[in-house]
Amino acid sequence: MTKKSWTSRLTSRERSHSPVERFAFRTALAALLLSCGLSAAQTPAPATPVPATAAQAAAAPAEAPASASVEPTLVVEHGYVVRQTADVGGHMVGVSGSGAMYDTLVNIHTGPRVLGQTLNLTPAPGIKHLLMDSLSAFTTGFGGDPINLAKLDFSKKKVYEFHGTFRRDRQYFDYDLLGNPNIPPGTVIPYGMANGVATTASLAFPSVQQSPVMFNTVRRMTDTSMTFLPLGDISFRLGYAQNIFQGPSTTPSRSIGKNDMLLAEYQRNSTDDFFAALDLKPGQLTKITFEEQVVHYKADSYFTIAPNQFNVQEADGTLAALGNWDAVVTPFTIAACNTASMGSGYTNATNYSILSAPLSPGGRPVINPACDVVTSYLRSQPTRIITPTETLLVQSSSIRHVAFNGNLRYTTANSNLAHYYENWTGLDGAIRNATFNGNAVAQRRMVSTDFGVTWEATKDLTLSDQVDFSNLHQPGYANISPGITQNAPTTAGNETINYAGPLLAGANYSITGNPSGAPLYAYFGQKFLINNATASWSATSLLTLSLTYRYRTHTIVQTSGTGPLSNIISINENGGIFNIAYRPSAQWKMNGTVEVLYDDNAFTPVGPRQTKHYRFHTMYKPKPWATFSGAFNDLERHNNTSNTGTPSLDGPIGHVDHNRTAGVSAVLAPNEQYSFDVSYSYSDIYTSTNICYLSGASVAVPGAASTKGNGTPNLCPDTLTDWGPVKDFMDAPTQYASASINYTPNNKVHTSAGYRISAVSGNQFFANAQQVNGSMQSGYLSPFVNFAWTIHPGLIWRAEYNYYGYGEGGPSGAPFCSTSTSATAVVVPCNSSIITGPTGLKEPSSGLTAPRNMHANVVTLAIHYEF
Repeated sequence: MTKKSWTSRLTSRERSHSPVERFAFRTALAALLLSCGLSAAQTPAPATPVPATAAQAAAAPAEAPASASVEPTLVVEHGYVVRQTADVGGHMVGVSGSGAMYDTLVNIHTGPRVLGQTLNLTPAPGIKHLLMDSLSAFTTGFGGDPINLAKLDFSKKKVYEFHGTFRRDRQYFDYDLLGNPNIPPGTVIPYGMANGVATTASLAFPSVQQSPVMFNTVRRMTDTSMTFLPLGDISFRLGYAQNIFQGPSTTPSRSIGKNDMLLAEYQRNSTDDFFAALDLKPGQLTKITFEEQVVHYKADSYFTIAPNQFNVQEADGTLAALGNWDAVVTPFTIAACNTASMGSGYTNATNYSILSAPLSPGGRPVINPACDVVTSYLRSQPTRIITPTETLLVQSSSIRHVAFNGNLRYTTANSNLAHYYENWTGLDGAIRNATFNGNAVAQRRMVSTDFGVTWEATKDLTLSDQVDFSNLHQPGYANISPGITQNAPTTAGNETINYAGPLLAGANYSITGNPSGAPLYAYFGQKFLINNATASWSATSLLTLSLTYRYRTHTIVQTSGTGPLSNIISINENGGIFNIAYRPSAQWKMNGTVEVLYDDNAFTPVGPRQTKHYRFHTMYKPKPWATFSGAFNDLERHNNTSNTGTPSLDGPIGHVDHNRTAGVSAVLAPNEQYSFDVSYSYSDIYTSTNICYLSGASVAVPGAASTKGNGTPNLCPDTLTDWGPVKDFMDAPTQYASASINYTPNNKVHTSAGYRISAVSGNQFFANAQQVNGSMQSGYLSPFVNFAWTIHPGLIWRAEYNYYGYGEGGPSGAPFCSTSTSATAVVVPCNSSIITGPTGLKEPSSGLTAPRNMHANVVTLAIHYEF
């Protein structure tokens, strides 16, 4: 696989055969063998016995019979009974195929690991402690695994309780079909042209072999909480949490200078969460709580041009980016050059030179100095948000047959972008550089309350009501200046990137649609009122019925710019929920729910006007060692009308989506020696909406076309350049199955083996003729085998084997193609010989990107030691 990328982790690497990997493997194996030898040879230090009290000594027999079991002597240190375990070992990994796909799905690599560790301290009998009674600690995954966890808990009986966790999660993602422009192979930029024919070499404009939204980020999450007097009538709680998210990624961008660019984003965002609460318990069944939570968010990401976009250079070696990274036909033409300044390299429209042969330093083709490029770019927008929230909660069941709970919350948040900065340098016509500055402020004010009450009217009848209300106001403004530009003089021959003379102040350069630079104001507000009234009736000891009536009103207000409120939408929802719980026997339980809702409006075209939700679950346990279960879930949503009352130019919306899931499972454990479990589930996620779409067809690259029943082009009614209207749909039926068996022939050997497989057989509407289904026709399987051998009590050798295999189906794509968009366009099958450009039906299953199929073997060896 050829994988081109641009930063330390977002680069190609073949882990399976590199010297680094072989060294890591040998290190892991040596560490494992060393730990095995040391653990087997080590004799635990003599335990400090717990002294017996006088009463215990008097009651003890003079000598225990030989056949009586003897309790192991407890290990006591500093008055605590100490129990520790450690799992030390490592992984051996071999990957074939797409390393990017393996890292996206698994990301486990060769090397030694601390697979697990525990520590438990409990008071020794008869010993009291002043500061701490018990402590437990747990860690897993440290040493190189993508997910690490550490947990610490300690307490002092009725005085306090402390809980803390730390999690580290590395997320690597490069599914190269996502956002890919599908650039056909062979696309080039000629060094020179004469009468429209390339006369010299050319610069290859490569297909994009990685996802334009790939990332390699790390999250570090710390959570701590302390409760004082947890069992008292008055208790206090304090907490602090931090979440840090950072790492590199790629981000498609709008035009910078003349052309669009692929950006490198270096993310560093963090959240600090402070929490304090006071709990009052005036009665045994009543609790009142006041909470204060303050969240501080810091966004410190910045953007530059992705390094692999610098594909040319200036004559002095300065790297330059052409842009148009997603152009599929003409990535860079004479239209991007000042022809009056090109000198002898330009005579007329068919005789010009954009590029010339590479020079040192740099070794890249040299761009004509009169052509538009970008040599540097930086955008930073450090944002700070502070969000305090006060909450009052009350819950009580002190009144006979009545229970209620409620809360009142108030949030006032302030978001501040103190200094927005954006600058690019290069050439865009006469413009040599542009700089943007500004600031933005937003506020968020929200009042919300939830209140629920339940009344046991009779022994068999319960009535309840739940009311939820929230009111949000979010005003803000942005004050971003027009671009301050510096231009080369307009004299012919001066609009060049190597012009060394004085620059002139240029006109405002707008990228925000606000060339005047006046502040832009915006407002968003919404209000919810939801009421659920429920009656529940226990018809018999085996049958319970409940019925809920739901009413919801939702009002949305939006505005932008300097005008009046521009968008006010009200949505009213009515519906009912019916639930039945039935127990035919003590071994068999089942319950089901039917929910039907109707909205008189929708905020977006795909917002539901009609909602139906069906749920069913059953469990059957004929024997204590046998359990069978099944579940069904079906969510149906539709919007068959114009949601704002204004018909679309492209016809009715006709939106439909559903999410259906059904599954069955069985767990059998007839004895302690073996057990077996098997499960199967089927899910289908489907969505479709009527659309018109731009063909984008050209002679070099065909576009997906649409035909009527008689085979003529199907064009939208409002334009002759769009195909349709057609059903834009996506359907992803997925089957998942797993089976495993556990076998324990004796108390020293434990084994298990299993197989897991997920298969997707979906399809979609193709508006791009080069697009393929990718993961919508794929399979992912992962069989495994585990083995554990207790060498002696407290020392266990473990081995685990996992296989990961991912593959995608055969060619797929749009059925019909055309190279024009007109009423007389010729529409032919996309796999026809008439279509000369690449299409999904002619490409491999991976499309025009790097193949994504992969398989990997992962062996994990470890020693579990208790001491």
